[in-house]
Amino acid sequence: MNRRNKPRVKLILNAPDKVSAQTKLGSNIVTILCWVVYIYLWIPLITLIAWAVGATHAYDELAFVRQVGDFRELVVFYGMVVALLGGGLLLWALKEYLRFRNANRRRPRGPATHAELASHTSATETDVERWQSLRRMIALHDENGKVMGVHEQLSSAEATPPQPT
Repeated sequence: MNRRNKPRVKLILNAPDKVSAQTKLGSNIVTILCWVVYIYLWIPLITLIAWAVGATHAYDELAFVRQVGDFRELVVFYGMVVALLGGGLLLWALKEYLRFRNANRRRPRGPATHAELASHTSATETDVERWQSLRRMIALHDENGKVMGVHEQLSSAEATPPQPT
């Protein structure tokens, strides 16, 4: 049976009906949990914007900021923390740039030699060289995927004996 006649097996990624109920429930719980955490992380910014436009409830949410001076100090402190962390990242990036600016580490590998190919099989270099000259072949593998040998396969024109006329 060739590849075209084989029935296609649907992957589980394309077949949600094959996923168990426990897996679906677990996936949905993780998704909801991630959305709750994501929304929770946006609450301070939403509260700040609401306070800036005059919503009094948002001001109550910022219980730690009772005076404008405290708020200014908090903004300056956060700004300094962001500047310090950003500056640290910029210094690290500059150090890495100076370290690798002239180093081209991405070099293409040369073609594999017969000896390298033979080291991954149980054959000799001459066998590997002969295999490369074959038009069609069947490779035999062991349990670990190592090539154990090759059978030459004749093309359909060569395999068909001439018909008597």
